Amino acid sequence: VIGAGQSGLAAGHYLKRTGLDFSILEGADRVGDVWRGRWDSLRLFTPARYSALPGLKFPAAGGTYPGKDAFADYLESY
Repeated sequence: VIGAGQSGLAAGHYLKRTGLDFSILEGADRVGDVWRGRWDSLRLFTPARYSALPGLKFPAAGGTYPGKDAFADYLESY
């Protein structure tokens, strides 16, 4: 899987469930760094309840719009 962003991590989740051997390749030093490098006021434009990855609840209230660093940390924790 090329890229450890939200889609790449979700793809990895489902590949793991099939039992396939796979790797996720990320160009940045850390998962989530693409988000960390954006402007400071950046927030998700969808509520947290719609931003969760499969199998891991987003650690923010469902109706909130988390900032870029919170989302980057969430991706990295996955």
